[in-house]
Amino acid sequence: MHKSRGYLVILTAILLSSCGGRNSQKGIESGRIDYKITYLNDNLDKKMLDILPKRMKLMFNQEEAINNIEGFLGFYKLEALTNFRSRKCSTILKVIDKNYLYKGRHNELMCCFNSMDEMVITETEETKNIAGFNCHKAIIYLPSNETTFDIYYTGEIDLKNPNSTNPYHKINGVLMEFELKLMHLRMRFSAEKFQPLADFPEEYDLPKTTRTINRDQMTEILNKLLE
Repeated sequence: MHKSRGYLVILTAILLSSCGGRNSQKGIESGRIDYKITYLNDNLDKKMLDILPKRMKLMFNQEEAINNIEGFLGFYKLEALTNFRSRKCSTILKVIDKNYLYKGRHNELMCCFNSMDEMVITETEETKNIAGFNCHKAIIYLPSNETTFDIYYTGEIDLKNPNSTNPYHKINGVLMEFELKLMHLRMRFSAEKFQPLADFPEEYDLPKTTRTINRDQMTEILNKLLE
């Protein structure tokens, strides 16, 4: 073989090897995503919109995730703690100085959000960059009220079963734009920012006065807050 041709073969092999190495690297395994919340209800007045939550924070690592929503000028906080391995989600509701806890069962969806069981998912070839991630578009159809909307999710975050306790459990990726219904509120979440997570809380300490309640009780308390 001619020397120059031999060098070309070697150089090509090195380039292919290096490209393959980048593609084979794992995605992001921990971090924090900040989402903007918009409300799609037609019957909400400005006064109500001003006090409803405007942001959701998602912190995650390979083991678990914490979703945090604060509303009514900080008077209440709703948090969902998901364990990816056990596929269980606990819901914590803090109302001023009172704390309530609901411990979800295996494969049970997070409390208080509509399950959207009839959801029909149509995948598309469309993509969009959201908060620095390449995201795939899917179209969601809900036959019960003939509602259609788009969602976007990314496979660049390396989590197993990221949606095991939310209505999008059939989507294999982290949600970046999506909709949920909390009681009567139709909410759209749009990721605005991602940042690496320096320190994930190893344990979640609750006050000793925390009251453990059932799912119906948690739903009733939250429903009164949102009336």
